[in-house]
Amino acid sequence: MREEDAFTIEEYKKITIVTAGLVLLLLIITIGSYLHAKGRNGTTVLPGGITYLGPSPSPIINLTQNTYIPIPSDSKWATYNGKLFPYSFQYPTALSLGVFPNDPFDGVTIFWGNTNPQENIFLRVEDLQKLPDMAKFIGKSKKGYADIWWKQYSWKGVSSVDEFTNAKGVKGYRAKYVNDKGQIPFDNIFFEIPGKSNLVVWMGNKIIDPITFDKIIDSFTWN
Repeated sequence: MREEDAFTIEEYKKITIVTAGLVLLLLIITIGSYLHAKGRNGTTVLPGGITYLGPSPSPIINLTQNTYIPIPSDSKWATYNGKLFPYSFQYPTALSLGVFPNDPFDGVTIFWGNTNPQENIFLRVEDLQKLPDMAKFIGKSKKGYADIWWKQYSWKGVSSVDEFTNAKGVKGYRAKYVNDKGQIPFDNIFFEIPGKSNLVVWMGNKIIDPITFDKIIDSFTWN
Protein backbone atom coordinates (compact mmCIF):
# COMPACT_ATOMS: atom_id res chain seq x y z
CA MET A 1 0.00 0.00 0.00
CA ARG A 2 1.37 3.36 -0.97
CA GLU A 3 1.83 6.11 1.71
CA GLU A 4 -0.58 8.47 -0.02
CA ASP A 5 -3.27 5.75 -0.03
CA ALA A 6 -2.81 5.13 3.70
CA PHE A 7 -3.18 8.84 4.35
CA THR A 8 -6.42 8.96 2.34
CA ILE A 9 -7.92 6.04 4.28
CA GLU A 10 -7.01 7.64 7.61
CA GLU A 11 -8.70 10.90 6.58
CA TYR A 12 -11.74 8.95 5.47
CA LYS A 13 -11.99 7.30 8.89
CA LYS A 14 -11.87 10.69 10.64
CA ILE A 15 -14.57 12.11 8.39
CA THR A 16 -16.76 9.05 9.01
CA ILE A 17 -16.39 9.37 12.80
CA VAL A 18 -17.21 13.11 12.75
CA THR A 19 -20.22 12.55 10.49
CA ALA A 20 -21.56 9.77 12.72
CA GLY A 21 -21.17 12.00 15.76
CA LEU A 22 -23.11 14.83 14.12
CA VAL A 23 -25.91 12.48 13.06
CA LEU A 24 -26.16 11.13 16.61
CA LEU A 25 -26.25 14.65 18.05
CA LEU A 26 -29.01 15.72 15.65
CA LEU A 27 -30.98 12.58 16.52
CA ILE A 28 -30.72 13.33 20.25
CA ILE A 29 -31.84 16.95 19.70
CA THR A 30 -34.79 15.82 17.55
CA ILE A 31 -35.99 13.26 20.10
CA GLY A 32 -35.59 15.76 22.94
CA SER A 33 -37.59 18.41 21.06
CA TYR A 34 -40.36 15.92 20.33
CA LEU A 35 -40.65 14.83 23.96
CA HIS A 36 -40.67 18.46 25.14
CA ALA A 37 -43.40 19.44 22.66
CA LYS A 38 -45.44 16.35 23.48
CA GLY A 39 -45.50 17.28 27.15
CA ARG A 40 -46.84 20.79 26.56
CA ASN A 41 -50.47 21.87 26.08
CA GLY A 42 -50.75 23.50 22.69
CA THR A 43 -52.30 26.94 22.42
CA THR A 44 -53.38 28.87 19.35
CA VAL A 45 -53.41 32.63 19.72
CA LEU A 46 -56.22 34.30 17.80
CA PRO A 47 -56.83 37.94 16.85
CA GLY A 48 -58.33 40.11 19.54
CA GLY A 49 -56.51 38.49 22.44
CA ILE A 50 -58.63 35.31 22.43
CA THR A 51 -56.62 32.13 23.03
CA TYR A 52 -57.61 28.50 22.54
CA LEU A 53 -56.78 25.96 25.26
CA GLY A 54 -57.70 22.33 25.72
CA PRO A 55 -61.21 21.29 26.79
CA SER A 56 -62.37 23.15 29.86
CA PRO A 57 -62.48 21.35 33.20
CA SER A 58 -65.13 21.91 35.82
CA PRO A 59 -64.71 25.38 37.35
CA ILE A 60 -62.14 25.11 40.13
CA ILE A 61 -63.23 27.13 43.13
CA ASN A 62 -60.14 28.52 44.86
CA LEU A 63 -61.29 30.06 48.12
CA THR A 64 -58.16 32.08 48.90
CA GLN A 65 -58.19 35.87 49.33
CA ASN A 66 -59.16 37.66 46.13
CA THR A 67 -56.62 39.63 44.13
CA TYR A 68 -58.36 41.47 41.33
CA ILE A 69 -56.96 42.16 37.88
CA PRO A 70 -56.16 45.88 37.54
CA ILE A 71 -58.27 47.37 34.76
CA PRO A 72 -57.57 50.95 33.58
CA SER A 73 -60.55 53.27 33.86
CA ASP A 74 -60.17 54.20 30.18
CA SER A 75 -60.05 50.58 28.97
CA LYS A 76 -62.13 50.00 25.85
CA TRP A 77 -64.90 47.42 25.87
CA ALA A 78 -65.59 44.77 23.25
CA THR A 79 -68.30 42.16 22.65
CA TYR A 80 -67.54 38.48 23.11
CA ASN A 81 -69.76 35.92 21.32
CA GLY A 82 -70.06 32.28 22.35
CA LYS A 83 -68.58 29.68 20.02
CA LEU A 84 -71.20 26.94 20.45
CA PHE A 85 -74.08 28.81 22.06
CA PRO A 86 -75.60 32.15 21.00
CA TYR A 87 -74.70 34.12 24.11
CA SER A 88 -72.72 37.34 24.20
CA PHE A 89 -71.41 39.81 26.74
CA GLN A 90 -69.23 42.89 26.82
CA TYR A 91 -65.87 42.94 28.53
CA PRO A 92 -62.94 45.36 28.96
CA THR A 93 -60.22 44.63 26.43
CA ALA A 94 -57.69 44.86 29.28
CA LEU A 95 -58.81 41.31 30.10
CA SER A 96 -57.06 38.58 28.10
CA LEU A 97 -59.74 35.98 27.45
CA GLY A 98 -59.20 32.32 26.67
CA VAL A 99 -61.60 29.77 25.17
CA PHE A 100 -61.69 25.99 24.83
CA PRO A 101 -62.03 24.25 21.45
CA ASN A 102 -64.45 21.34 21.22
CA ASP A 103 -65.67 22.21 24.69
CA PRO A 104 -69.34 21.25 25.27
CA PHE A 105 -69.55 23.90 28.01
CA ASP A 106 -68.36 26.72 25.69
CA GLY A 107 -66.23 27.92 28.62
CA VAL A 108 -64.38 31.23 28.85
CA THR A 109 -61.34 31.86 31.03
CA ILE A 110 -58.86 34.66 31.72
CA PHE A 111 -55.11 34.79 31.26
CA TRP A 112 -53.36 36.89 33.88
CA GLY A 113 -49.77 36.84 35.08
CA ASN A 114 -48.67 33.55 36.58
CA THR A 115 -52.19 32.43 37.48
CA ASN A 116 -53.49 29.15 36.11
CA PRO A 117 -56.04 29.82 33.31
CA GLN A 118 -57.68 26.48 34.13
CA GLU A 119 -58.62 28.01 37.48
CA ASN A 120 -59.74 31.35 36.02
CA ILE A 121 -62.85 30.08 34.23
CA PHE A 122 -65.61 32.63 34.70
CA LEU A 123 -68.32 31.38 32.32
CA ARG A 124 -69.73 27.97 31.42
CA VAL A 125 -72.94 26.82 29.75
CA GLU A 126 -74.16 23.85 31.80
CA ASP A 127 -76.56 21.31 30.32
CA LEU A 128 -78.66 19.82 33.12
CA GLN A 129 -79.45 16.79 30.97
CA LYS A 130 -75.76 15.85 31.00
CA LEU A 131 -74.98 16.56 34.66
CA PRO A 132 -75.51 13.81 37.26
CA ASP A 133 -78.77 14.18 39.21
CA MET A 134 -79.49 17.65 37.76
CA ALA A 135 -82.21 16.77 35.23
CA LYS A 136 -84.76 17.35 38.01
CA PHE A 137 -84.26 21.11 37.56
CA ILE A 138 -85.27 21.09 33.88
CA GLY A 139 -88.49 23.01 33.41
CA LYS A 140 -88.18 24.56 36.86
CA SER A 141 -86.79 27.77 38.32
CA LYS A 142 -83.02 27.64 38.36
CA LYS A 143 -83.02 29.04 41.88
CA GLY A 144 -83.26 25.45 43.05
CA TYR A 145 -80.14 24.60 41.06
CA ALA A 146 -78.29 27.58 42.54
CA ASP A 147 -79.38 26.51 46.03
CA ILE A 148 -77.49 23.20 45.77
CA TRP A 149 -74.74 23.96 43.22
CA TRP A 150 -72.21 24.67 45.96
CA LYS A 151 -72.32 21.04 47.15
CA GLN A 152 -70.30 19.97 44.11
CA TYR A 153 -67.31 22.04 45.22
CA SER A 154 -65.39 23.16 48.31
CA TRP A 155 -68.01 25.49 49.72
CA LYS A 156 -69.42 24.91 53.19
CA GLY A 157 -72.87 26.38 52.68
CA VAL A 158 -75.10 28.94 50.98
CA SER A 159 -75.75 32.38 52.44
CA SER A 160 -78.31 33.65 49.95
CA VAL A 161 -79.66 33.24 46.42
CA ASP A 162 -81.40 36.34 45.04
CA GLU A 163 -83.30 36.67 41.79
CA PHE A 164 -82.55 39.58 39.45
CA THR A 165 -83.03 40.64 35.84
CA ASN A 166 -80.14 42.28 34.02
CA ALA A 167 -80.24 45.22 31.59
CA LYS A 168 -80.83 42.86 28.65
CA GLY A 169 -83.90 41.33 30.29
CA VAL A 170 -82.26 38.00 31.16
CA LYS A 171 -83.35 36.48 34.47
CA GLY A 172 -80.63 35.30 36.77
CA TYR A 173 -79.78 34.37 40.36
CA ARG A 174 -76.94 35.82 42.39
CA ALA A 175 -75.68 33.22 44.85
CA LYS A 176 -73.40 33.91 47.81
CA TYR A 177 -71.63 30.80 49.07
CA VAL A 178 -69.73 30.49 52.34
CA ASN A 179 -66.24 29.00 52.54
CA ASP A 180 -64.70 27.11 55.46
CA LYS A 181 -63.61 30.41 57.05
CA GLY A 182 -67.14 31.77 57.09
CA GLN A 183 -66.32 34.18 54.25
CA ILE A 184 -68.08 34.92 50.97
CA PRO A 185 -65.15 35.48 48.56
CA PHE A 186 -67.16 36.24 45.42
CA ASP A 187 -70.59 35.96 43.81
CA ASN A 188 -71.76 33.17 41.54
CA ILE A 189 -74.32 34.03 38.86
CA PHE A 190 -76.78 31.61 37.24
CA PHE A 191 -78.72 32.76 34.16
CA GLU A 192 -81.90 31.07 32.97
CA ILE A 193 -82.08 30.69 29.19
CA PRO A 194 -85.46 31.44 27.57
CA GLY A 195 -86.72 28.41 25.62
CA LYS A 196 -83.80 26.28 26.82
CA SER A 197 -84.90 25.02 30.21
CA ASN A 198 -82.12 22.43 30.28
CA LEU A 199 -79.37 25.08 30.06
CA VAL A 200 -77.91 27.29 32.78
CA VAL A 201 -75.13 29.82 32.30
CA TRP A 202 -72.80 30.01 35.30
CA MET A 203 -70.50 33.00 35.84
CA GLY A 204 -68.11 33.78 38.70
CA ASN A 205 -65.89 36.78 39.47
CA LYS A 206 -62.96 35.34 41.41
CA ILE A 207 -60.35 37.65 39.84
CA ILE A 208 -62.60 40.35 38.36
CA ASP A 209 -63.42 43.29 40.59
CA PRO A 210 -67.13 43.42 41.57
CA ILE A 211 -67.90 46.66 39.71
CA THR A 212 -66.46 45.40 36.41
CA PHE A 213 -68.05 42.00 36.91
CA ASP A 214 -71.49 43.56 37.43
CA LYS A 215 -71.10 45.49 34.16
CA ILE A 216 -70.27 42.24 32.38
CA ILE A 217 -73.27 40.54 33.98
CA ASP A 218 -75.55 43.40 32.99
CA SER A 219 -74.45 43.08 29.36
CA PHE A 220 -75.03 39.32 29.12
CA THR A 221 -77.61 38.27 26.56
CA TRP A 222 -78.76 35.17 24.69
CA ASN A 223 -79.46 35.90 21.03
